[in-house]
Amino acid sequence: MAEWIVLGAGSILPRAGYGTSGHALVRPGRKLVLFDCGPGTLRSLGELGYGIEDIGAVVLSHFHPDHCWDLFALAFARRNPDLRAGHLELVGPEGLSELLERGGAVFGAHNWVRFEAVTVREVEPQAIGRWIELDGLKLAWRPTGHTPHALCWRVDLGNGCSVTYSGDSGESPELAALARGTSVLVCECSFGEEHAQQHHLTPSGAARLALDAGVGKLVLTHFYPSLDPGLALERARAVFPGLIELSADRTRHALAPAGGA
Repeated sequence: MAEWIVLGAGSILPRAGYGTSGHALVRPGRKLVLFDCGPGTLRSLGELGYGIEDIGAVVLSHFHPDHCWDLFALAFARRNPDLRAGHLELVGPEGLSELLERGGAVFGAHNWVRFEAVTVREVEPQAIGRWIELDGLKLAWRPTGHTPHALCWRVDLGNGCSVTYSGDSGESPELAALARGTSVLVCECSFGEEHAQQHHLTPSGAARLALDAGVGKLVLTHFYPSLDPGLALERARAVFPGLIELSADRTRHALAPAGGA
């Protein structure tokens, strides 16, 4: 069965057990697809027994460092002379190629953090209704408003199974529309209601999105240190009557068709 592994369930602020945003879609017999890769993502993969050669694609929601910094660590790691890494797909919003170029230029002519053997695919945030194929998956997206180019992603695995990843988002109707009927909604839950921030979600906000979208299961993630995950679960349960799971670093969440999760 396919799984969604949360590699980092917290924020950029240090907190034991809650690293920066990173996620892995794991399917039997297939390469890993990473969704975001904040600093520490590659180390979390290593602690689960995966290597650089196991990564087939990276999909980014936006370009804040806590969601993409390990992209350059990955580029550097793939240059290791003892590694035989295969082709890699990098997918993200418009501006991804520019990010890679600027990041690669940091070390000048050494090219230490420039990718080789990759395909870069950019999507236009406002291209609603479009989708792309990626290693047997169907990916669709919507803008979240967190940044001008920030996206949420929906992945359809076939046989009625899907997972929607919020990235960073407020209580967005675009996110609710994308997640409609999804098997699993992996949703940021950054701050408690008493510390609510624009373009981020609270526990009740995430739960309202899940309820509106009619999702099969809600997985809460991206906790800042000010929010206790247990309290987040309590508040979300007061709004969403369905199955809710809390994430922490390296938690595994089964992906099954809605109603079977």
